[in-house]
Amino acid sequence: MKLLNVVLLSISSIVVSANCEELSGDSTQSYEWLRDDSRTRSQVIQYLEQQNVESQQALLALQPLADKLLQEWQANRPQRAEQPWTIKAGSEFQVSSFEGQRWLVTRKKGDQSVRKLLNLSQRESHHQYYDLGNWALSPDGTLIALAEDVVGDEQYQISVVNLATGESHLVAKQSDTGILWSTDNQSVYVIKKALSDSRPAKLVKHVIRSAQSSETYIESDVAWLVSAYLASDERYAVIQVNSESATEQRILDLSTGELSKPLATRKDGNEYYADIAGGELYINSNHQGKFSLYKAKLAQVALPEQSKWQQVYESDEQANLENFYLFEAGIALVEQSKGRQSIVVLNHQGKEIHREPLSAEGSVGWVSRVGDYNSNVVRIRSMSMVQPAKWEELNLVSMSRIQLSQDVYPNYRQSEYKTERIFVDSNGAKVPVTLAYKPQLLTKESPVILYGYGAYAFTMKPYFMPQTVSLLERGVIYAIAHVRGSGYYGAQWHEQGRGTNKMNGIKDFVASAKYLSQFNGGQRNVAVIGSSAGGTLVAGAINQQPDLFTAASLNVPFVDVVASMSDTSLPLTAQQYQEWGNPNVANELTKMAQYDPINNISHADYPATLVRIGWQDRRVPYWEGAKYHAKLKAMSSGTGPYLLDTDFTSGHATDRRKSSQRQAMDYAFLIHQLQQSE
Repeated sequence: MKLLNVVLLSISSIVVSANCEELSGDSTQSYEWLRDDSRTRSQVIQYLEQQNVESQQALLALQPLADKLLQEWQANRPQRAEQPWTIKAGSEFQVSSFEGQRWLVTRKKGDQSVRKLLNLSQRESHHQYYDLGNWALSPDGTLIALAEDVVGDEQYQISVVNLATGESHLVAKQSDTGILWSTDNQSVYVIKKALSDSRPAKLVKHVIRSAQSSETYIESDVAWLVSAYLASDERYAVIQVNSESATEQRILDLSTGELSKPLATRKDGNEYYADIAGGELYINSNHQGKFSLYKAKLAQVALPEQSKWQQVYESDEQANLENFYLFEAGIALVEQSKGRQSIVVLNHQGKEIHREPLSAEGSVGWVSRVGDYNSNVVRIRSMSMVQPAKWEELNLVSMSRIQLSQDVYPNYRQSEYKTERIFVDSNGAKVPVTLAYKPQLLTKESPVILYGYGAYAFTMKPYFMPQTVSLLERGVIYAIAHVRGSGYYGAQWHEQGRGTNKMNGIKDFVASAKYLSQFNGGQRNVAVIGSSAGGTLVAGAINQQPDLFTAASLNVPFVDVVASMSDTSLPLTAQQYQEWGNPNVANELTKMAQYDPINNISHADYPATLVRIGWQDRRVPYWEGAKYHAKLKAMSSGTGPYLLDTDFTSGHATDRRKSSQRQAMDYAFLIHQLQQSE
């Protein structure tokens, strides 16, 4: 740690601007004064407020375009497909709108008579920011437990509401979203976060009537996180602790409160994920090299060796087993091969009885809703960049697949748009890029807006969004680069772009932007969007070749990587060394320093950039984007503008009530810059 501080301080000297005057200087400056963990220092608040004023003034001329985009989205507001209801013990549940109010409602399966359970809009109205992270109904249906974030800092408070009287009791603060009920309706189990680093660290039992709490499990290793989920046999729950590359699970008996020993001893690289049905454990595990499905008797919950687990199913050499779901009629698996997913159905002995693509060619699908064990239905959500979303249901008894519903946009004709997948060479790697455009409006100068994320093995799905249709209608090509570091081709693709390999993903993004700038023989301006970990990717790519990009939109960007990964007081730092690199290891620090966005800003013509940050953000603290913006503004020889917008009433995620206005202005900013550069 001392070595790291020397490295950072040799690059920058500390400058404190007590008057919040405009920062000036070069790469020898430091902007550490912008960090305020207490979020109370007037100096910092005044500076950020002044940046907001400057940004608002600069964006004022774009308000008509932002308003026009909003009007288009509202005029083309879809007839939303009814979402499948959540099936639980013969009843169905859904969050629905009644007379302008959001309610949690229920009905008996197959019955159209709806009963209102809880007015969510009423709870939301008391707060400037509101996110319902989870809800869980007590087994007898009289109480409901809610996980609510009312600040934006992802510190959820757990409340229990009596559905008959409306009486609400706060039972826990600083919690994660996990909620489990005891079978006697008397207690809830929640995941508490550590005060030091906001790490989900404890499983705590709260007895409702006595208001007494007791710790069921404590994880002391800062590299491991606690989570929980209800098993298919709802008498049990699975309590999980995981690091970046390993898991350890225990079984919680929700009737007795007894917590088992680990199903298998924790070991680096050893992952397993269990579920329970019919007195048996089913486990998706990679302990023999690749993920396969195993089973064991529940009575033998703490087996001494994973080698004694009985293998039920193994994917072929080219495929990866991603997930499984247990039902009375069989086992549904999701399997990936060469970027395409399939759903595979087995009987309980592991024999394959059905297989089909998860979605049609050119679209992306995922298992979005699953009924309980007795429901025997899997709900599949699918769409493409030009196909509106639809819901389908696969019945595991009949193996019939039916379309339940699809969004309908009154002013949209799918035949007028085109989507395709191209492959871009990046130092020998073939990087998939999904794009969409309106052929009728495509010219040699049509600009590109390129989106990227590229981390945590997460595959950014090519969603259909009416907002991007507004871009296509303005002759824009909208694209997503599936760079290394994502999960597009499974674990190996992720491995090639994480940790000390992070630069691979950044180079993939640069290569994708270069290719698209000349797509179909054109000469095209390229604007880019990156959020959170995508901010690392996009900002890192801009550092590599600033003149390739016309404009950038960065939302809550993770751009101060070395500094943040050196500070274990920040949430999740110790758990993510494998994703970003460990600065306490000399050779890893060297690799991190090569891609770290803020430390690689140079004297160059940087593209116009809009940076948005959340004051209450604990995942990527506000000061990362603030420091990045200040340094970019000071060092760039470009004309900008370089704008910083701080939302003082949100955190890492935007309150849904603001999201459309913010997205409209982001798009207006990019469109304007692309037009200015034509």
